[in-house]
Amino acid sequence: MIKNINILICDDSVLVHKSITRSLQSCCNATFFYAKNGKEGLDCLKNVDIDIMFLDLTMPVMDGFSVMKSLPVREFNTTIIVLSADIQLTARERSLALGADYFLSKPFNHEELTELSQHLGLVFDSSQFITPDNHLISEPIESIRELANIALGRGAAIISAHLGDFIKMPLPNVAFMKSNDLSMAIADIRNDNELIAITQRFVGGGIHGEALVELHGKDIHLFGEKLGFSQTDEYKNEVVIDIANLMVSSFLVALSEQITIPFSVRQPIVLEEYMNLHHTYGDSNTFFTIEYTYKAEVLDVECEVLFIMDNHSLAVINKKVMESLH
Repeated sequence: MIKNINILICDDSVLVHKSITRSLQSCCNATFFYAKNGKEGLDCLKNVDIDIMFLDLTMPVMDGFSVMKSLPVREFNTTIIVLSADIQLTARERSLALGADYFLSKPFNHEELTELSQHLGLVFDSSQFITPDNHLISEPIESIRELANIALGRGAAIISAHLGDFIKMPLPNVAFMKSNDLSMAIADIRNDNELIAITQRFVGGGIHGEALVELHGKDIHLFGEKLGFSQTDEYKNEVVIDIANLMVSSFLVALSEQITIPFSVRQPIVLEEYMNLHHTYGDSNTFFTIEYTYKAEVLDVECEVLFIMDNHSLAVINKKVMESLH
């Protein structure tokens, strides 16, 4: 008799829930459970004999690291597969040290997932055909949020490799912003003397956008030095501009790999030297935005990044997402 295997997918992305389920839907001995954050995941582990848990590291309420630190919650052996966009070497090492059995990066390879699942006792019915993930088409914002999450993970790995320090992975906020709200946000930045803001335009494949980077903390220049940036003129923000450029370009490079659109970026400049953004876009427009914050674990540095794109750019990205599903 084939043993039934209970699988918990603990991830804040509904798309990941659907994608893993669809990849394993031909299993004849799998029962699926779902959690959208670490707390829900722990509650499930307390009440159900979970054989395999797919665990994301970056989640609201409670992240994957905190989940593993809280285990065990009962006497049952659960195989932990970390499935994360955070691909920093430190993230992998910490996961394995906290008890993870396997570490897979997002986006996951379906063949690799199937092979590992078979190794763990799942039995597949080869007569069943797995259909493409066409459900992504009806959820464009959620699809883009997952694209952004993966791009952030790759960007964090690039920055971490340069820095030699762990970067706390942010949760991307994907939303729409009206031009008057954007103007108010920029006005607030201009009036805050404790931060430095940089703006940088980017274009590619019909996508037009602007990135706004805010830097806080007393270790900004030390952060820059560790990244290999030097200051030659004390009256200019050379290090800050270099940091902002890295934050923007690392994200765009990773996003470009996913949607196969190369980006070019203009020279970043200090916001105080630049005209208000709504002068460029108009007073009554609505923009598509991706917002996130990178933090160094040891240094006192925080980098807030806001990507601003028009609705045409959103349509281009959506089209690329749909093409990738066929």
